[in-house]
Amino acid sequence: MYSELIKLILLVVISFVVSLLSTRWVINVAGSRNFKGKDVNKGDSREVPLLGGIGPITGFLAGAFTLEALEPRYLRLIASIVSVVLALAFIGALDDFLNLRQSIRAFLPVFASVPLAVATIGHTTISVPFIGLVNFGLLYYIILIPAVLTITANAFNMLEGLNGLGTGQGIIMASALAYIGLTHTGVTHEAGILALSLIFSLVAFLIFNFYPAKVFPGNIGTYFIGATIGAIGIGGYMLTATAVLYLPYVLEFILKARTKFKGISFGEINRDGTLRWSKAPQSLTHVIMKAGNFKEYEIVIIIWLIEIVFAILAVILQTTIIRV
Repeated sequence: MYSELIKLILLVVISFVVSLLSTRWVINVAGSRNFKGKDVNKGDSREVPLLGGIGPITGFLAGAFTLEALEPRYLRLIASIVSVVLALAFIGALDDFLNLRQSIRAFLPVFASVPLAVATIGHTTISVPFIGLVNFGLLYYIILIPAVLTITANAFNMLEGLNGLGTGQGIIMASALAYIGLTHTGVTHEAGILALSLIFSLVAFLIFNFYPAKVFPGNIGTYFIGATIGAIGIGGYMLTATAVLYLPYVLEFILKARTKFKGISFGEINRDGTLRWSKAPQSLTHVIMKAGNFKEYEIVIIIWLIEIVFAILAVILQTTIIRV
């Protein structure tokens, strides 16, 4: 048997290296075939390769398959989460190429929730902070799991548009889930290990995605990040933490809803490189732009810091106020 430490080191190294190499490959291929998108928050007309999300997806899958090889007893959880990841990544790819309608993007993740519902059979009770144990019965499978997966997958698409923003958010959220998982046992521990694979896959991608971005994740990438976090939260019985991690996206949802989900997260460029927004806020990014003169990467870091606060709160609620 492999020791726990060696297993974790091997997992993160494989996830990081495969993601790094895959992302480089995507940059070269997408660039050579002119599959690019404009970086609208820059003063020039630069274009950046798309579909970068293929890189961290490949890294995460490599890590998941490595874990399966080392620990076959994790097969049930790994298979369910990998199924969700592949299904939602496919939906993201369709969105990249076909520009799916909002209603379709919101509905399709429901079908991807089936593997998780099967994997969590027998677990219908959630410990809600300050309330106690709540048994949802069949509603857990037919309402709660599909709703959580749909929300988590679509949320990352709403708060995007700045270099590295979604990738960093994913790293922070996955770090909270990894900490909770690795400090517990059973299926929660297994999910924590998968969260670790996600972290290092995204860290490798962030090298190319942070300001100034050399590649964009595309919808395939944003769906992947959101869906994987949601799947790990569901499969690892960390729903309370997952809900807290997504609280900043509640504000984003409200702001986007005011525009009937036609709002943007981009800004207007000042001569000094800072971003401004002169209209009513359509995104959390606009709220920050109105609060001061910040450059794109500074806005991203501020949102990361906000998410870190919620990540700490998620860990506290999941590990002290309630028990997994």
